[in-house]
Amino acid sequence: MITLIAKLKAQPGKEALLADECVKLAKNVREHEQGCLMYIPHVSTENPAEIVFFEKYIDQEAFHAHGQTPYFKAYKEKCGELAEGNSQIQFIKELI
Repeated sequence: MITLIAKLKAQPGKEALLADECVKLAKNVREHEQGCLMYIPHVSTENPAEIVFFEKYIDQEAFHAHGQTPYFKAYKEKCGELAEGNSQIQFIKELI
């Protein structure tokens, strides 16, 4: 199982646009990726510019396939216009 947290920050004034793109992406992932068990975007209650994704995939192959989808590639391109820098990704492991 692959589990990760991805964080990104919107450019000033582009918070709502970035949030909308994250919601669109999540809907596509949930609809099309059977290997993805969880894909939930969140917005920080302390900083509305910060988006945090919680993601869980059945295996490395499913995680890799996610990054190859046309909708994820389109999202990454759009993020270049809306986000500050690159996403920070942290892989995590369940304790139980």
